[in-house]
Amino acid sequence: INFFHFNVDKPDSKRKLHKQPIPLAGGSIIIINLFIYFLISLFEPKIFFNEIIFDNTKSLVLFFFTSFFIFLLGFFDDKFDYSANVKFLIISVLILIILLLDKQLVIQVIKFSFLNREFHLSQYSILFTCFCFLVFLNAFNMFDGINLQASSYSLTIFLCIIVFYLDLFLAKIIFISLLSYSFLNYKNKTFLGDSGSLLISFIIGYIFIKLYNFQLINFADEIVIYMLVPGIDLIRLFFKRILIKKNPLTPDRFHLHHLLLLKYSYFKSLLILYGLITLPLIMDYFDINRILIITFFILIYSMLLKIVLSKN
Repeated sequence: INFFHFNVDKPDSKRKLHKQPIPLAGGSIIIINLFIYFLISLFEPKIFFNEIIFDNTKSLVLFFFTSFFIFLLGFFDDKFDYSANVKFLIISVLILIILLLDKQLVIQVIKFSFLNREFHLSQYSILFTCFCFLVFLNAFNMFDGINLQASSYSLTIFLCIIVFYLDLFLAKIIFISLLSYSFLNYKNKTFLGDSGSLLISFIIGYIFIKLYNFQLINFADEIVIYMLVPGIDLIRLFFKRILIKKNPLTPDRFHLHHLLLLKYSYFKSLLILYGLITLPLIMDYFDINRILIITFFILIYSMLLKIVLSKN
């Protein structure tokens, strides 16, 4: 119990508007379940050999310890509030280390469903893969803003992985732990914190890249569909912060969820956000051209942004 209360998110009447201190235990819930999964996989060969994304024990060990160090970075950041640049540097080093040690995690070729050619990355493959991880980790971290927002997004992704791609025991473990966290988060008993958001986003990125490299996902734009909401919001905020001469990695209250809460209730805002998450996935399920899906989504996102920014 004391461990879960080591990090507490205190309201500051600026960015953090909750009424009382809330433990940042979401990451701890995930890492405990991940540790249980790690032990089971090590000592139960049948389960390990069914986890196709780990082609050997080394890749499993690398995955767990990278996840653990990313959790630790977020855990201590929740307590001591490191600068955005320091976090970015440490995460970059951790990602580069696992990419150098696990070649199956490196994206070598990019294929799009709407182009009849492949793009071979050759000597830029590790840097590009690291870039993909960093973009998604930052986008997910920015997307974690209101209760159930990040967890409902994550639950949807892990459910889709289990149903449409691979019956991963790892995905099931994380899904169950996210359900537990979501209940506590809904009751306002805990938040994810950086430890949770960094850990979950790393796991999602890791699984998607392995599914892509092992050809269980055929095209890169299929992954983009899952990451449209946090990705587009990240791009908008990145350029907005640069225009006002602010570090693009520093937090503010201009995220889409913050803007929605200025105009709508919490439940209506959450419903709109979840609609944005699932709409591209539903369209993709019916085999609509992904260029059309992305274009349509950007149009919907822009129209929604205009509505929430209007004064009336």
